[in-house]
Amino acid sequence: MPYDTNEWDDRYRQAGYWAGKEPAEFLREVLPLLPRGGTALGLASGEGRNAVFLAQQGYQVFAVERSHAGLLKTEALAGERGVACRWITQLGETRRHEAPLKLLQADLESFALPTEQFDVVLCFKYLQRPLLPLLPRTLRRHGMLVYETYTIEQLKFTEGPRHPEFLLQPGELRAAFSAMEILFYSELCAGKGMASLLARKA
Repeated sequence: MPYDTNEWDDRYRQAGYWAGKEPAEFLREVLPLLPRGGTALGLASGEGRNAVFLAQQGYQVFAVERSHAGLLKTEALAGERGVACRWITQLGETRRHEAPLKLLQADLESFALPTEQFDVVLCFKYLQRPLLPLLPRTLRRHGMLVYETYTIEQLKFTEGPRHPEFLLQPGELRAAFSAMEILFYSELCAGKGMASLLARKA
């Protein structure tokens, strides 16, 4: 089932922020464990709450999102928070004097990720299974992966994704990154079905 760009554009064009302006709680919790002041890649970054937050913490952040409306919201949120940002057309090495937040519109289903370029990779509430084995490769040595998304337990609740293609099976996220050093992993079913992972590349 392909990602419906029009559906998400329509959602992001609505007033307010669909997921709110504050970063995911899991990202706040693991922040002290992340490499400090490096480069970060935010995949399927939505309206930018996590990307803007990391830019505020001193990271050089690349926010990759398919929805143009989502990136416009990211730009607006960055402006509110005093974070300089600019639009780019491809991922590349960054320089310290440049804006700390880069916005890139791209389809992750066909996008080629670079290798060994990032200290942190973020992915929240997005599941594209062919992408999973590529994520460790885009990290530098000792880089960190922060991943959190829905599990099949979400079907017990009325909201959230319904299609199994977008829902993790039990233990699937841990197994996908078993070659990495897993620093934290949990699967919870309390108001929503969610798996959370923090892993480090050797």
